[in-house]
Amino acid sequence: MRDMSKKRSVLPRRKSLFAALLLTAGLFSPSVHASEKLKIGYNNWVGSAGVFVAQEKGFFKQAGLDVEFVPFKGPSDAIPPLVAGHIDVALTTADNVVLVNARSGSDLKIIFATDTSNGADAVVSKKNLTSLADLKGKTVAVTQNEVNELLLLKGMEKAGMKPGDIKSVNMDPDSAGAAFIAGQVDAAVTWEPWISQAVAGGGKVVFSSAQVPNLILDVVTVSPATIKNKSRAIAAFLAAVDKGTAYVRSNPDEALPLVAKRLEVKPDEVKGMLVGVRLYDMAGNARLLHDKVAAQTLDNISAFYSSHKTIPKTLKGSDMVDGSFIPAH
Repeated sequence: MRDMSKKRSVLPRRKSLFAALLLTAGLFSPSVHASEKLKIGYNNWVGSAGVFVAQEKGFFKQAGLDVEFVPFKGPSDAIPPLVAGHIDVALTTADNVVLVNARSGSDLKIIFATDTSNGADAVVSKKNLTSLADLKGKTVAVTQNEVNELLLLKGMEKAGMKPGDIKSVNMDPDSAGAAFIAGQVDAAVTWEPWISQAVAGGGKVVFSSAQVPNLILDVVTVSPATIKNKSRAIAAFLAAVDKGTAYVRSNPDEALPLVAKRLEVKPDEVKGMLVGVRLYDMAGNARLLHDKVAAQTLDNISAFYSSHKTIPKTLKGSDMVDGSFIPAH
């Protein structure tokens, strides 16, 4: 995993927004002002390790924030409450931003990427099914109209298959993993720790997110109203997350048990799961957001969903990215 924890002084290259936000958030000083409240919607995903460590180590509190975490089962479940204004921030996936903006006319913005899946999402099959092509006519558990189905469809497209070539059963990733291990389906699109458990039980990974870089991008998403009304708190939140990510890299012996506590697994399992993701810090986000990498990912997702009639129109990726909280590199 690349080490991107080195700090860089880049404030003079931005106009005044980022510097002003940091100054008003009290991030250049240990002193804090009255705590600001943020409600964060999340699901248990190893790529949020920096967020979990920031909470467990008190980095949010140090930044003058009172952060309330609202749990959801999957990355899409936090989107409706975000649109309705019941939460301030959603830790979700880029594809969900495309889906809601295209379908409802919402204008959600991606302001940060926590990580990208690099093998931690995959299609697992019975050991006698050695490729995606072998899944023709087979029963596959997958979360329909979400990121896991997108991964499956991308893999099938590469294998020259059509969506109708399989029998799709709608299940969330955890249920899909459990159903596969129980022998109820021929294959499943799931995530860690179910992938490791499936392989340990004799299953085989026939396609994974490592084969489609940045397709499954985990992001911090907010509404324009939150950007306008809580910019200081958002800047403080992202700085604390960046600090948490750096801590994961520099102090793994202490950080991994903290993440394991949140995921309800063993620290060694977290270590293994982190191999399947690439964590992004501020420097990584500068490349993603300012060099248009995230926008291109969104363009690809939008075009793909549009071609499959999943969304009524194609959206422009750059319209869904707000890099104002990220210093230039």
